[in-house]
Amino acid sequence: MLVFEALNALYGDCLLLRYTDSQGEGRLWLIDGGPRSATVNGSKLSVWKDVMLPRLKAIGGLPPITIDLGMVSHIDDDHINGIERLATELVAARPHPGDVVFRRFWFNSFGSLVGSLPTEEGASPAELSSVMTNLSLNVGAEHDAAAILQSLGQGISLAGSLETLGLSGNEPFAGLIAARKGQPAFIIDDASVTIVGPLQSRLVSLQKTWRKALAKVTKKARTAALQKLFASDGQLDSSIPNLSSIVMLVEIAGKSLLLTGDARGDDIVSAWKDLELPESKRTVDLLKIPHHGSFANNPEGFVRFFNATHYVFSADGKHENPDPPVLEGLISFHGGRPVILHFTNADIRWTKPYRLERGGAQVQTLQEMLDALKQAYPGPWAYNLRPEAAPSVEIVLL
Repeated sequence: MLVFEALNALYGDCLLLRYTDSQGEGRLWLIDGGPRSATVNGSKLSVWKDVMLPRLKAIGGLPPITIDLGMVSHIDDDHINGIERLATELVAARPHPGDVVFRRFWFNSFGSLVGSLPTEEGASPAELSSVMTNLSLNVGAEHDAAAILQSLGQGISLAGSLETLGLSGNEPFAGLIAARKGQPAFIIDDASVTIVGPLQSRLVSLQKTWRKALAKVTKKARTAALQKLFASDGQLDSSIPNLSSIVMLVEIAGKSLLLTGDARGDDIVSAWKDLELPESKRTVDLLKIPHHGSFANNPEGFVRFFNATHYVFSADGKHENPDPPVLEGLISFHGGRPVILHFTNADIRWTKPYRLERGGAQVQTLQEMLDALKQAYPGPWAYNLRPEAAPSVEIVLL
Protein backbone atom coordinates (compact mmCIF):
# COMPACT_ATOMS: atom_id res chain seq x y z
CA MET A 1 0.00 0.00 0.00
CA LEU A 2 1.21 3.50 -0.87
CA VAL A 3 -1.24 6.40 -0.56
CA PHE A 4 -0.61 10.13 -0.87
CA GLU A 5 -3.12 12.62 0.47
CA ALA A 6 -3.30 16.37 0.02
CA LEU A 7 -5.66 17.60 2.73
CA ASN A 8 -7.96 20.56 2.36
CA ALA A 9 -5.42 23.02 3.69
CA LEU A 10 -7.16 26.00 2.06
CA TYR A 11 -4.37 28.05 0.44
CA GLY A 12 -1.59 26.04 2.15
CA ASP A 13 -0.08 22.56 2.25
CA CYS A 14 -0.87 19.67 4.57
CA LEU A 15 0.22 16.34 3.14
CA LEU A 16 0.04 12.74 4.34
CA LEU A 17 1.98 9.77 3.04
CA ARG A 18 0.95 6.28 4.09
CA TYR A 19 2.65 3.05 3.08
CA THR A 20 3.37 -0.48 4.20
CA ASP A 21 7.04 -1.40 4.62
CA SER A 22 8.64 -4.73 3.77
CA GLN A 23 7.90 -6.04 7.26
CA GLY A 24 4.20 -5.35 6.91
CA GLU A 25 4.33 -2.32 9.22
CA GLY A 26 2.12 0.64 8.37
CA ARG A 27 4.03 3.93 8.12
CA LEU A 28 2.65 7.47 8.28
CA TRP A 29 4.31 10.76 7.34
CA LEU A 30 2.93 14.25 7.96
CA ILE A 31 4.39 17.05 5.83
CA ASP A 32 3.35 20.62 6.65
CA GLY A 33 0.28 21.64 8.60
CA GLY A 34 -1.58 24.31 6.67
CA PRO A 35 -2.32 27.94 7.59
CA ARG A 36 -4.07 29.68 10.44
CA SER A 37 -7.86 29.61 10.62
CA ALA A 38 -9.85 31.11 7.77
CA THR A 39 -13.50 31.84 7.11
CA VAL A 40 -15.01 29.55 4.49
CA ASN A 41 -18.63 30.02 3.42
CA GLY A 42 -19.31 32.00 6.56
CA SER A 43 -17.80 29.43 8.91
CA LYS A 44 -14.38 29.50 10.53
CA LEU A 45 -12.18 26.56 9.50
CA SER A 46 -9.04 25.55 11.37
CA VAL A 47 -6.91 23.30 9.19
CA TRP A 48 -5.09 21.62 12.05
CA LYS A 49 -8.10 21.16 14.34
CA ASP A 50 -10.92 20.62 11.83
CA VAL A 51 -9.07 18.78 9.05
CA MET A 52 -5.62 17.48 10.02
CA LEU A 53 -6.30 15.98 13.45
CA PRO A 54 -9.64 14.36 12.48
CA ARG A 55 -7.98 12.80 9.43
CA LEU A 56 -5.05 11.51 11.47
CA LYS A 57 -7.47 9.97 13.97
CA ALA A 58 -9.51 8.39 11.18
CA ILE A 59 -6.33 6.79 9.84
CA GLY A 60 -4.51 5.97 13.05
CA GLY A 61 -7.34 5.15 15.43
CA LEU A 62 -7.23 6.11 19.08
CA PRO A 63 -4.49 8.56 20.16
CA PRO A 64 -1.61 8.68 20.50
CA ILE A 65 -1.12 8.22 16.76
CA THR A 66 2.42 7.38 15.70
CA ILE A 67 3.81 9.58 12.94
CA ASP A 68 7.00 8.06 11.60
CA LEU A 69 8.19 11.28 9.98
CA GLY A 70 6.96 14.82 10.58
CA MET A 71 8.30 17.65 8.47
CA VAL A 72 7.82 21.36 7.88
CA SER A 73 9.16 22.29 4.45
CA HIS A 74 9.73 25.96 5.38
CA ILE A 75 8.48 28.68 7.70
CA ASP A 76 5.60 30.27 5.78
CA ASP A 77 2.42 30.42 7.86
CA ASP A 78 0.45 28.39 5.30
CA HIS A 79 2.81 25.45 5.85
CA ILE A 80 3.92 25.71 9.46
CA ASN A 81 0.88 26.89 11.42
CA GLY A 82 -0.90 23.60 12.07
CA ILE A 83 2.20 21.71 13.07
CA GLU A 84 3.47 24.53 15.27
CA ARG A 85 0.11 24.52 17.07
CA LEU A 86 0.21 20.72 17.40
CA ALA A 87 3.78 20.75 18.76
CA THR A 88 2.80 23.38 21.34
CA GLU A 89 -0.03 21.15 22.55
CA LEU A 90 2.27 18.12 22.73
CA VAL A 91 4.63 20.09 24.97
CA ALA A 92 1.74 21.24 27.16
CA ALA A 93 0.47 17.65 27.53
CA ARG A 94 3.70 16.31 28.99
CA PRO A 95 4.34 14.01 30.78
CA HIS A 96 1.27 12.45 29.18
CA PRO A 97 1.23 11.73 25.46
CA GLY A 98 -0.75 14.06 23.25
CA ASP A 99 -2.79 13.23 20.18
CA VAL A 100 0.29 12.14 18.24
CA VAL A 101 3.80 10.87 18.82
CA PHE A 102 6.51 11.78 16.31
CA ARG A 103 9.31 9.28 15.83
CA ARG A 104 11.37 11.69 13.75
CA PHE A 105 11.05 15.33 12.67
CA TRP A 106 12.72 17.45 9.98
CA PHE A 107 12.72 21.24 10.11
CA ASN A 108 15.23 23.94 9.13
CA SER A 109 14.67 26.85 11.48
CA PHE A 110 15.13 30.38 10.17
CA GLY A 111 18.08 30.88 12.49
CA SER A 112 19.82 27.79 11.15
CA LEU A 113 19.27 28.96 7.57
CA VAL A 114 20.68 32.48 7.86
CA GLY A 115 22.92 32.13 10.90
CA SER A 116 22.45 34.19 14.04
CA LEU A 117 19.40 36.41 14.17
CA PRO A 118 20.05 40.16 14.38
CA THR A 119 21.61 41.40 17.62
CA GLU A 120 23.01 44.78 18.61
CA GLU A 121 24.94 45.06 15.34
CA GLY A 122 22.83 46.12 12.36
CA ALA A 123 19.08 45.53 12.46
CA SER A 124 17.56 44.64 15.81
CA PRO A 125 14.76 42.08 16.17
CA ALA A 126 12.35 44.98 16.74
CA GLU A 127 13.51 46.66 13.57
CA LEU A 128 13.15 43.40 11.63
CA SER A 129 9.59 43.08 12.92
CA SER A 130 8.87 46.63 11.83
CA VAL A 131 10.21 45.88 8.37
CA MET A 132 8.10 42.73 8.04
CA THR A 133 4.96 44.46 9.29
CA ASN A 134 5.28 47.12 6.59
CA LEU A 135 5.98 44.72 3.73
CA SER A 136 2.44 44.80 2.32
CA LEU A 137 3.02 47.39 -0.39
CA ASN A 138 6.24 45.75 -1.55
CA VAL A 139 5.21 42.11 -1.53
CA GLY A 140 2.16 42.35 -3.79
CA ALA A 141 -0.06 39.34 -4.46
CA GLU A 142 2.47 36.65 -3.73
CA HIS A 143 2.55 36.99 0.04
CA ASP A 144 0.69 38.40 2.97
CA ALA A 145 3.18 40.40 5.06
CA ALA A 146 1.47 39.61 8.35
CA ALA A 147 1.74 35.90 7.57
CA ILE A 148 5.46 36.23 6.86
CA LEU A 149 6.02 38.07 10.13
CA GLN A 150 3.95 35.51 12.00
CA SER A 151 5.88 32.64 10.43
CA LEU A 152 9.18 33.90 11.87
CA GLY A 153 7.74 33.63 15.38
CA GLN A 154 6.14 30.29 14.55
CA GLY A 155 9.51 28.96 13.43
CA ILE A 156 11.12 29.99 16.71
CA SER A 157 8.23 28.42 18.64
CA LEU A 158 8.37 25.16 16.69
CA ALA A 159 12.15 24.88 17.07
CA GLY A 160 11.74 25.29 20.83
CA SER A 161 8.97 22.70 21.02
CA LEU A 162 10.99 20.19 19.01
CA GLU A 163 13.91 20.71 21.38
CA THR A 164 11.65 20.07 24.37
CA LEU A 165 10.17 16.97 22.75
CA GLY A 166 13.60 15.56 21.91
CA LEU A 167 12.98 15.90 18.17
CA SER A 168 15.55 18.52 17.18
CA GLY A 169 18.65 17.84 15.10
CA ASN A 170 17.00 16.56 11.89
CA GLU A 171 18.10 12.96 12.47
CA PRO A 172 19.88 11.41 10.55
CA PHE A 173 21.19 14.67 9.02
CA ALA A 174 22.70 15.93 12.28
CA GLY A 175 21.97 19.54 11.45
CA LEU A 176 20.72 21.60 8.54
CA ILE A 177 18.93 19.66 5.81
CA ALA A 178 20.48 20.63 2.48
CA ALA A 179 21.27 19.04 -0.87
CA ARG A 180 24.94 18.30 -1.35
CA LYS A 181 26.68 16.66 -4.28
CA GLY A 182 27.66 13.11 -3.42
CA GLN A 183 25.28 12.92 -0.48
CA PRO A 184 23.65 9.48 -0.52
CA ALA A 185 19.95 8.85 -0.33
CA PHE A 186 18.72 8.19 3.20
CA ILE A 187 16.78 5.00 3.85
CA ILE A 188 13.97 5.51 6.37
CA ASP A 189 11.61 2.61 7.07
CA ASP A 190 12.19 1.23 3.54
CA ALA A 191 11.67 4.64 1.93
CA SER A 192 14.60 6.13 0.00
CA VAL A 193 14.82 9.92 0.42
CA THR A 194 17.05 12.07 -1.79
CA ILE A 195 17.30 15.71 -0.74
CA VAL A 196 17.07 17.91 -3.84
CA GLY A 197 16.71 21.25 -2.09
CA PRO A 198 17.65 23.59 -0.69
CA LEU A 199 20.97 23.32 -2.49
CA GLN A 200 23.88 23.99 -0.14
CA SER A 201 25.29 26.61 -2.50
CA ARG A 202 21.91 28.40 -2.51
CA LEU A 203 21.94 28.52 1.29
CA VAL A 204 25.47 29.95 1.32
CA SER A 205 24.30 32.65 -1.07
CA LEU A 206 21.24 33.40 1.06
CA GLN A 207 23.37 33.68 4.19
CA LYS A 208 25.75 36.12 2.49
CA THR A 209 22.84 38.20 1.22
CA TRP A 210 21.28 38.22 4.70
CA ARG A 211 24.49 39.42 6.36
CA LYS A 212 25.00 42.04 3.65
CA ALA A 213 21.49 43.39 4.22
CA LEU A 214 22.04 43.62 7.98
CA ALA A 215 25.35 45.41 7.45
CA LYS A 216 23.74 48.40 5.71
CA VAL A 217 24.69 51.54 7.62
CA THR A 218 21.32 53.28 7.77
CA LYS A 219 17.96 51.95 8.89
CA LYS A 220 16.41 53.01 5.57
CA ALA A 221 18.98 51.03 3.59
CA ARG A 222 18.56 47.97 5.85
CA THR A 223 14.79 48.18 5.47
CA ALA A 224 15.00 48.20 1.67
CA ALA A 225 17.50 45.33 1.62
CA LEU A 226 15.53 43.17 4.07
CA GLN A 227 12.29 43.73 2.19
CA LYS A 228 13.81 42.26 -0.95
CA LEU A 229 14.68 39.07 0.93
CA PHE A 230 11.05 38.28 1.72
CA ALA A 231 9.31 39.34 -1.47
CA SER A 232 8.82 38.26 -5.05
CA ASP A 233 9.70 40.51 -7.96
CA GLY A 234 6.50 39.42 -9.68
CA GLN A 235 8.35 37.17 -12.12
CA LEU A 236 10.46 34.78 -10.07
CA ASP A 237 10.09 34.13 -6.35
CA SER A 238 12.99 35.61 -4.36
CA SER A 239 11.70 35.04 -0.81
CA ILE A 240 14.20 33.48 1.61
CA PRO A 241 11.61 31.13 3.19
CA ASN A 242 10.44 29.78 -0.17
CA LEU A 243 13.88 29.43 -1.72
CA SER A 244 14.98 27.44 1.34
CA SER A 245 12.11 24.93 1.11
CA ILE A 246 13.05 21.31 1.70
CA VAL A 247 12.59 19.43 -1.58
CA MET A 248 12.82 15.67 -1.60
CA LEU A 249 12.54 12.76 -3.98
CA VAL A 250 10.87 9.88 -2.15
CA GLU A 251 11.06 6.35 -3.57
CA ILE A 252 9.01 3.52 -2.10
CA ALA A 253 8.55 0.06 -3.62
CA GLY A 254 9.32 1.23 -7.15
CA LYS A 255 7.16 4.38 -6.95
CA SER A 256 8.53 7.91 -6.75
CA LEU A 257 7.21 11.24 -5.47
CA LEU A 258 8.79 14.69 -5.82
CA LEU A 259 7.68 16.90 -2.92
CA THR A 260 8.60 20.53 -3.46
CA GLY A 261 7.26 22.82 -0.72
CA ASP A 262 7.32 26.38 -2.07
CA ALA A 263 10.65 26.03 -3.85
CA ARG A 264 11.29 27.74 -7.16
CA GLY A 265 11.14 25.36 -10.10
CA ASP A 266 14.32 26.58 -11.77
CA ASP A 267 16.16 26.02 -8.48
CA ILE A 268 14.92 22.43 -8.43
CA VAL A 269 16.08 21.84 -12.01
CA SER A 270 19.48 23.43 -11.29
CA ALA A 271 19.89 21.34 -8.15
CA TRP A 272 18.96 18.17 -10.05
CA LYS A 273 21.68 18.86 -12.60
CA ASP A 274 24.27 19.98 -10.05
CA LEU A 275 23.68 16.85 -7.99
CA GLU A 276 23.99 14.75 -11.17
CA LEU A 277 20.82 12.83 -10.41
CA PRO A 278 19.88 10.20 -13.00
CA GLU A 279 17.92 11.24 -16.07
CA SER A 280 15.66 8.23 -15.57
CA LYS A 281 14.43 9.60 -12.24
CA ARG A 282 13.04 12.74 -13.87
CA THR A 283 9.97 10.61 -14.56
CA VAL A 284 8.07 10.39 -11.29
CA ASP A 285 4.73 8.96 -10.29
CA LEU A 286 3.67 12.08 -8.39
CA LEU A 287 4.76 15.71 -8.41
CA LYS A 288 3.50 18.19 -5.81
CA ILE A 289 3.42 21.44 -7.76
CA PRO A 290 5.57 24.11 -6.02
CA HIS A 291 3.99 27.06 -4.22
CA HIS A 292 0.39 26.13 -4.97
CA GLY A 293 0.86 26.57 -8.71
CA SER A 294 2.24 30.12 -8.57
CA PHE A 295 3.57 31.47 -11.87
CA ALA A 296 6.61 32.84 -10.00
CA ASN A 297 7.67 29.32 -8.94
CA ASN A 298 6.78 27.25 -11.99
CA PRO A 299 8.73 28.54 -15.00
CA GLU A 300 8.49 26.71 -18.29
CA GLY A 301 11.84 24.96 -17.87
CA PHE A 302 10.65 23.29 -14.68
CA VAL A 303 7.25 22.28 -16.03
CA ARG A 304 8.93 20.67 -19.04
CA PHE A 305 11.78 19.05 -17.10
CA PHE A 306 9.82 16.53 -15.01
CA ASN A 307 7.33 13.99 -16.29
CA ALA A 308 4.76 12.85 -13.76
CA THR A 309 1.61 10.79 -13.81
CA HIS A 310 -0.05 12.72 -10.98
CA TYR A 311 0.27 16.49 -10.55
CA VAL A 312 -1.03 17.82 -7.22
CA PHE A 313 -2.21 21.41 -6.69
CA SER A 314 -2.83 22.43 -3.08
CA ALA A 315 -4.60 25.79 -3.38
CA ASP A 316 -7.95 27.54 -3.02
CA GLY A 317 -7.53 30.56 -5.28
CA LYS A 318 -5.93 32.89 -2.74
CA HIS A 319 -3.13 34.92 -4.33
CA GLU A 320 -4.64 33.72 -7.66
CA ASN A 321 -3.15 30.26 -7.13
CA PRO A 322 -2.99 28.11 -9.13
CA ASP A 323 -2.10 30.61 -11.84
CA PRO A 324 -3.96 29.84 -15.10
CA PRO A 325 -0.83 30.04 -17.31
CA VAL A 326 0.76 27.27 -15.23
CA LEU A 327 -2.25 25.02 -15.82
CA GLU A 328 -2.29 25.66 -19.54
CA GLY A 329 1.47 25.27 -19.81
CA LEU A 330 1.41 21.95 -18.01
CA ILE A 331 -1.34 20.55 -20.23
CA SER A 332 0.24 21.93 -23.41
CA PHE A 333 3.48 20.07 -22.55
CA HIS A 334 2.09 16.89 -20.96
CA GLY A 335 -1.57 16.58 -21.95
CA GLY A 336 -0.73 14.06 -24.64
CA ARG A 337 0.05 11.54 -21.91
CA PRO A 338 -2.40 9.90 -19.48
CA VAL A 339 -1.68 12.36 -16.67
CA ILE A 340 -4.05 13.42 -13.89
CA LEU A 341 -4.25 16.87 -12.31
CA HIS A 342 -5.46 16.79 -8.69
CA PHE A 343 -6.91 19.82 -6.91
CA THR A 344 -7.60 20.21 -3.20
CA ASN A 345 -10.26 22.83 -3.88
CA ALA A 346 -12.67 22.98 -6.82
CA ASP A 347 -14.35 26.30 -6.05
CA ILE A 348 -11.62 28.58 -7.42
CA ARG A 349 -12.39 31.87 -9.10
CA TRP A 350 -9.69 34.23 -10.35
CA THR A 351 -9.94 37.99 -10.00
CA LYS A 352 -9.57 38.58 -13.73
CA PRO A 353 -10.61 36.38 -16.66
CA TYR A 354 -7.88 34.42 -18.40
CA ARG A 355 -7.76 33.86 -22.15
CA LEU A 356 -6.26 30.57 -23.28
CA GLU A 357 -3.27 30.76 -25.61
CA ARG A 358 -4.81 28.02 -27.74
CA GLY A 359 -8.40 28.48 -28.83
CA GLY A 360 -8.79 31.85 -27.11
CA ALA A 361 -11.50 30.76 -24.68
CA GLN A 362 -12.02 33.18 -21.80
CA VAL A 363 -12.37 31.61 -18.36
CA GLN A 364 -12.55 32.82 -14.77
CA THR A 365 -13.17 29.69 -12.68
CA LEU A 366 -11.22 26.48 -12.33
CA GLN A 367 -14.04 24.40 -13.77
CA GLU A 368 -14.32 26.71 -16.78
CA MET A 369 -10.56 26.45 -17.20
CA LEU A 370 -10.55 22.65 -17.13
CA ASP A 371 -13.46 22.44 -19.58
CA ALA A 372 -11.74 24.86 -21.95
CA LEU A 373 -8.44 23.00 -21.68
CA LYS A 374 -10.23 19.78 -22.63
CA GLN A 375 -11.53 21.47 -25.75
CA ALA A 376 -8.22 23.11 -26.66
CA TYR A 377 -5.95 20.19 -25.75
CA PRO A 378 -7.86 16.95 -26.34
CA GLY A 379 -5.99 13.91 -25.11
CA PRO A 380 -5.84 11.24 -22.45
CA TRP A 381 -5.20 13.66 -19.60
CA ALA A 382 -7.77 13.95 -16.79
CA TYR A 383 -8.43 15.86 -13.60
CA ASN A 384 -9.61 15.03 -10.10
CA LEU A 385 -11.32 17.53 -7.80
CA ARG A 386 -11.61 16.91 -4.07
CA PRO A 387 -15.26 16.13 -3.26
CA GLU A 388 -16.66 18.89 -1.06
CA ALA A 389 -17.31 16.55 1.88
CA ALA A 390 -13.95 14.75 1.64
CA PRO A 391 -11.02 15.84 3.85
CA SER A 392 -8.45 15.31 1.11
CA VAL A 393 -7.52 14.41 -2.42
CA GLU A 394 -6.42 10.80 -2.05
CA ILE A 395 -4.08 9.22 -4.61
CA VAL A 396 -3.42 5.48 -4.42
CA LEU A 397 -0.04 4.73 -6.00
CA LEU A 398 0.37 1.11 -4.93
